Amino acid sequence: MNTTQKKDITWVNSLKGGCILLVVLYHVVLPGYAEMIPHLTAGFIPAKLWVAFNYYLSPLRMPAFFFVSGLLATNGIINRPWKQVFTSRVTNLFYLYFLWGIIQWLMIRGVSNEIMGAQLSNNTNAAWADSPMEFIKLMLLAMSSSWYLYALGLFFVFAKIFKEQKAAMMIIALMLNYAAVTKIIPGWGPESLSQYLIFFLLGTFCSNIMMRWSEWHRSNFLPWAALVVLAGAHAAMGVPGSLFLCVLAILMCIALCRALNKVFTMNWLNWIGRNTLQIYVLHRIFIEFFGMSAILFAERHHLFASKAFSMLWAVGFPIAMVAVCAACSVGIWTLLNRGVGKNLFIYPKLLRMKFDV
Repeated sequence: MNTTQKKDITWVNSLKGGCILLVVLYHVVLPGYAEMIPHLTAGFIPAKLWVAFNYYLSPLRMPAFFFVSGLLATNGIINRPWKQVFTSRVTNLFYLYFLWGIIQWLMIRGVSNEIMGAQLSNNTNAAWADSPMEFIKLMLLAMSSSWYLYALGLFFVFAKIFKEQKAAMMIIALMLNYAAVTKIIPGWGPESLSQYLIFFLLGTFCSNIMMRWSEWHRSNFLPWAALVVLAGAHAAMGVPGSLFLCVLAILMCIALCRALNKVFTMNWLNWIGRNTLQIYVLHRIFIEFFGMSAILFAERHHLFASKAFSMLWAVGFPIAMVAVCAACSVGIWTLLNRGVGKNLFIYPKLLRMKFDV
């Protein structure tokens, strides 16, 4: 990352903070909240708007997350030797991925399901695996709630190995993206890895261009017009998850985050952006506990028969759950991230290296 980018880092944290909250919102709304819509006696429009909001944000949520991750990995990929980055950028990510995969599985499948007698979704996910072998298989296929960490490790290795073959990497990533959005690749885990590699590479190798395009200059009219035309062509052809629409969304959000940081004090969102890990690895557990508890309580007491409760649920449940799950994630991290507990959030060798320094 160059000096200009370092001085302009606040928008990065704002974008990361916004993205992690949108990820939590997505997991709150789909599938638990969405599956309750038929039970409502009022509030159908707000409920469907929440579902639609999550659906139409798909061109931004994960593409922007991977773009920023690629941007922040640029120096490690291009300038630093393997010896300096392998533990922090690869081993640490895989360690956290498998560690929290096991914790989520034990807490969701082993504790929440036993207490509740049910789970929020029947989707294929390592957190709901029926056996250790199925759990391992799903984890290796990136079919876990923490798959983003796995993807970052794989993407970093791929980009660093082939950093001198940028054009070839981009072509491969582009082909994988189209294969994913057209459902040629089976399984949501491999599909996600294939779909989002291109955005990590854009962040790593094209961040200067992207940030220049995000500025409101007359000289950027041509690239923006081209992106709009290409996104429109994709829409006309019925291509889902348009790459060009995703790039437009990233550019607009970079511009928005820059503008917000100039006008407002965004300390709270920037703090969240600097602390996405704990929210990312912990929120799914709290969604399962609190979401399932709320649904079972409402069903057992026939609360959805009340129009007032249904309206309150339809309007407020997603916001309340995001706030509760994010706050609980930060709270538990604060309690655990001390002494031996620090090993839950960083590879032990890195922790020892910090103390040695």
